Amino acid sequence: MKINPWYTTRMWICMLLVTMVLNSCAGGQEKIEFEKNKGGYIFENGTIKIEIDQSAGLVVYRKSEDSSFSFVSEGNASHHIVINGTSVDQFSVDPQLTGVSDVVNQYGTGKRLLVVARAEGPLGSLIERRMTIDLYREFPNSAVINNTYLNLNETEGLTIDKEVNNQFTLDASLIDRQYGNHDFWILQGGSYKERPDWIMPVTDDFYSENYQGQRFELGDVGGGLPVLDVWCKESGLIIGSLREKPTLLSLPARVNTAGLLEVGMEYTRDHLEFTEPYHSISSVIGVHEGDYYNGLAEYSRLMARNGLEMITPPTDAYEAIWCGWGFGPDFTREQMFEMIPVVKALGFKVVTVDAGWYYQNGDYVPRDDTYPLGEVDMKSFVKKFHDNGLKIKLWITTDIAGPEIIREHPEWLLRNEHGETTGFDYMKVQNTPYLCPDVKEVQDYYRQLVRTFIGDWDFDGFKVDQSLINFVGRCYAPDHQHEYPEASVEALPEIFKILYEESTKLKPDAILEVCPCGMFPSYYNMPFYNQSVSSDFVNPWQIRHRGKTLKALMGSGSAYYGDHMERYYSEENLPSMVGVGGIPGTMFVTRPEDNVEFLRVKYPCYLSPDREEHLSFWLDIYNNAMLSSGEYLNLYDIAFDLPEAHVIRKKGIMHYNLFAPAWDGVVEFRGLGEGTYSMIDYVNQKTLGTIEAGESLHLKFEKYLFVKAVPTEK
Repeated sequence: MKINPWYTTRMWICMLLVTMVLNSCAGGQEKIEFEKNKGGYIFENGTIKIEIDQSAGLVVYRKSEDSSFSFVSEGNASHHIVINGTSVDQFSVDPQLTGVSDVVNQYGTGKRLLVVARAEGPLGSLIERRMTIDLYREFPNSAVINNTYLNLNETEGLTIDKEVNNQFTLDASLIDRQYGNHDFWILQGGSYKERPDWIMPVTDDFYSENYQGQRFELGDVGGGLPVLDVWCKESGLIIGSLREKPTLLSLPARVNTAGLLEVGMEYTRDHLEFTEPYHSISSVIGVHEGDYYNGLAEYSRLMARNGLEMITPPTDAYEAIWCGWGFGPDFTREQMFEMIPVVKALGFKVVTVDAGWYYQNGDYVPRDDTYPLGEVDMKSFVKKFHDNGLKIKLWITTDIAGPEIIREHPEWLLRNEHGETTGFDYMKVQNTPYLCPDVKEVQDYYRQLVRTFIGDWDFDGFKVDQSLINFVGRCYAPDHQHEYPEASVEALPEIFKILYEESTKLKPDAILEVCPCGMFPSYYNMPFYNQSVSSDFVNPWQIRHRGKTLKALMGSGSAYYGDHMERYYSEENLPSMVGVGGIPGTMFVTRPEDNVEFLRVKYPCYLSPDREEHLSFWLDIYNNAMLSSGEYLNLYDIAFDLPEAHVIRKKGIMHYNLFAPAWDGVVEFRGLGEGTYSMIDYVNQKTLGTIEAGESLHLKFEKYLFVKAVPTEK
């Protein structure tokens, strides 16, 4: 094809103009600099500095105005590859091919450092690694890393077993000799049956694989966040995958025999023939001041440039929720109807119909003992709530087949390498095989479900529930014609995208709650729902730190549901929900006999007079302030600043929600602008004092204290 010279010239002019505009938008930001020295190379901006040694290993620093911080030890084989069972990590940099150029892409404008290094591999092979390290002006805390490996002398018989990225040995004593080697806190994104805390101090025997795939033998359903964040008082380090699709990688973190914390990112391949250039997963290394929230927030902004942009919730997504799960799965319409006046009187505006409205999980046909006229009864059921001014969500789960689908569409089922279906034992009563999300007919099936539930039955959204929604495994079904077995893994977010797009076509303000039952939710599903949830917390601390985590990932004003207050009931549950900017929820029943036995063991749902008074009190506080739709500000380190503080700005007013078993001391109120402020305990309506911006107050409280700073002129 002959190319018009004017067209080519015009394209270059357009590219130049785009670059000029992007550079002008980044005006005033620090320069990106590259320097060669005797020990290797330095690539840095005003915030992050990366040292590259002669073997292409990295050391990462966080820069401040007058100093630099790093707890990364030297000598790391930070990026390498395993070939024929041998780790190829002894590289030597070629200085003639290493240098810096400009880069413009979805992340904006910046500089790219190309580092070319070579190493001897198995069978006499020569392996070349071409690493690019990108620093972007719009993302001053992060470096984007890509590696391409080449079998330079085309040695036959080589297979790739694993790629390793961002592998570092961390030593807190490098920052301060008074610290122990692993005096860190860590955020880990693995999804575990035991439902551990998502952030925690690193212990002497700490180990976590953080595998993002399924481990059925351990009860781990897979999914989660492909990120690790490690921090101490002075600095934090984040590593993670920038791939826009779920990937069967691991982010292991372990304390070694020397007491140092080892972290990295590993992707095991199935003996992939090494005949073509091998491109590793795109990854990020970032630094931050303060706790992990800052690292996650920038990570999420980077991923938005890869197409994973979070949703702005509708107003209804912030309303307090009453759920019918307190009746268990065998609820009746009459029980639900009897709750309407109680729910309205307390100030709830959203109701959830939980599991049990159908006969078989995965076959969503209304039970005829609850809805004897089927769809006719279901429509009148929904109308009853609407007539009373209540929104109503419907419980469903995704990814699985009920008996009817198994019988009618066995070709939709996900199958392992032996041709067997893979299943999940739902509440130990029903083994439900997975549907393959990469099958067009399966995707069409979910489209039709939404049209039925939202369009025909008139529900206002979904509670998408169960840990199995987090992930599916590889599919080897030959009739599915997958390009590769992991296509099923990568396709799962498409189901959530269908639920969101079809729901909001029918009802733009549809509420989509996603609850993976205590697992760390899959990051790749997050762009397709508008209400996250603390998801089967085991204590108030989990309510708070999960809320902080999800607001970092999904947006400072995202809708975070605190789940049922009855879970491991504590009078601190509701304050924790409200205090972190969450939405309160409950599954109370008004008669003790209605609280079914299998729930009553751990989650007593009877609304006793004392509990009703407590719920009513906190609902009034919540509905008056509505902090859930405010802006979460990360002004305090949740690990190292005491007392624990969560700050939410709503309509220009700063709310400081403090937590501690007992506190008697000074509290610093960060983030206030110039002026004088009246500090008000807005739970008990008491004035605590008056301060100027930058001043502190001596406070005494037990468990929690909620303070708002009101400018005196207001």
